[in-house]
Amino acid sequence: MRVLGLSFGKKNANSDILTKEALFGAKEAYPDAEIKFINTQRLTIDRCIGCGACSMALERGKDNNCVIKDDFQMVEEEIRKADAIIVAAPVYVLQPVGQFKNLVDRFSCRHDVSAINWVLDKRRSGEMPGDPDAFPQERFKRRTVSYISVGGASTENWTSMGTATLHLFGFPVMMQVIANYNANSMGTIGNPYLDEELIGHMHEIGKRTAAALEMDPKDVEFYGPKGNGACPVCHQNLLTVNGTTTVECPICGIEGKISIDGDKLHVEFSEAQQARARGTFAGLREHTTEIQGFGAICGPKIMANKELLDRQMDRIKNFDKYINE
Repeated sequence: MRVLGLSFGKKNANSDILTKEALFGAKEAYPDAEIKFINTQRLTIDRCIGCGACSMALERGKDNNCVIKDDFQMVEEEIRKADAIIVAAPVYVLQPVGQFKNLVDRFSCRHDVSAINWVLDKRRSGEMPGDPDAFPQERFKRRTVSYISVGGASTENWTSMGTATLHLFGFPVMMQVIANYNANSMGTIGNPYLDEELIGHMHEIGKRTAAALEMDPKDVEFYGPKGNGACPVCHQNLLTVNGTTTVECPICGIEGKISIDGDKLHVEFSEAQQARARGTFAGLREHTTEIQGFGAICGPKIMANKELLDRQMDRIKNFDKYINE
């Protein structure tokens, strides 16, 4: 078993401490586990530039490697090797530090299980070039993950998007989430080691994240020391409302029904909706189907309006000239 810890915080500060304590818990539960820890703060992980090179390479029969070469490749390789992963990141403005999102944007497009399988199916049918069996199969292996958001504010809503945003890391690869923990109030706690209960939760998270690998996914119980959340899939308390009794989990993209009993709000998500959450193959495939249909919709529109678009795009490409006329 390989257990990876990823910390996006300062060296030996709160995120590092909590990640490493979770890794100690994993090692305690599985003494033979191979443990790897990476602090990313001084690594160079540039943002995705939307060039599409990874997707185009995959559709041309090659591997979908990222053309930007920096420390991302090293981190990505360790994620691919890992069986269980602990991710911790500090919250600066409501959600995790930007470097985390840089990693997610470049990682998810290369590891979207549905998108990759869509291409591999095309290879098997002969519609696209390439050997489907030559694609690295370890990208599809089962992995477990737990998320730790670290914030200074005692007012929890100043860290409200911490664990929610961390969920963006695992769902394209269909990682099973074992635990969320919002470690806020660090400004008053001072140091994690001054809160024995917090350290105990980290150990338990590490143990459970590793132990879940040997369990049937259906038998894994989510570990939420601060509550299990309104959504039964991602266990977040964020809901999108549109003025009706139908609400949506913005992380999972599934619809639920709300009801009110006195001052208590209840949300029910059907099994059918839960089965199409973003972290499931069905949910990812909905998105793949939508994306793959863009060409048939937009292509004819663009060709039918080519002269208009050429004129308008000339204004964009030569903006400085036109704006000063």
